Amino acid sequence: MVVPLEKAEGQGELSLLQKALALGLPVAPTWAVALEAEFFRLNNLEERIQNLFRGVFGVRIDEERLLLAAEEARRAVRESYLLPERAEAFLRTLEGRGPFLLRYAGEGASKRAANPQEALFALKRLYEARFQVEAILERYPKLIPPFVPVLVQEVDPKEALQEDPFLSLDLSRALGREVVVYAAKGQVVRIESPHGG
Repeated sequence: MVVPLEKAEGQGELSLLQKALALGLPVAPTWAVALEAEFFRLNNLEERIQNLFRGVFGVRIDEERLLLAAEEARRAVRESYLLPERAEAFLRTLEGRGPFLLRYAGEGASKRAANPQEALFALKRLYEARFQVEAILERYPKLIPPFVPVLVQEVDPKEALQEDPFLSLDLSRALGREVVVYAAKGQVVRIESPHGG
């Protein structure tokens, strides 16, 4: 469930990063983590969270109950655990590496981590952030977010992530459609497809 970019299954940005890698572009070391669905299932989070939000959304949104339910949902995620063997595999895969940037594939918001142990905590913080009030309202009427792989990328936090016009042009030409590449220290970190697809 924690696999190197080239072995990951996925679409969207994950697929774009794989294509960039296959074309020989310098992609930052990247792993895809697909543990969220299992994490939710094993901790019965979907049912627990649905219950927390019962009565929040009606003809009007009960704002006070929404704030309380969101806080309780974040607490439920925080206090839940990955299977020990998954956590061990995560740490083993990233051992001796870092620092890291963690984010959902296709999204820019990220968490930073200095080492594998911090990266494991950052993974849960990403899961938890899905239940900020703004995030809930953005995906309403869906309460449970879609389970998207989390990308763990070995990126120096001192390096600013910036749009790279040359890498963007190279990859756009190779793919036959426009993409925007964000890089740090000359390595591809994020790829956006401005017109979807």
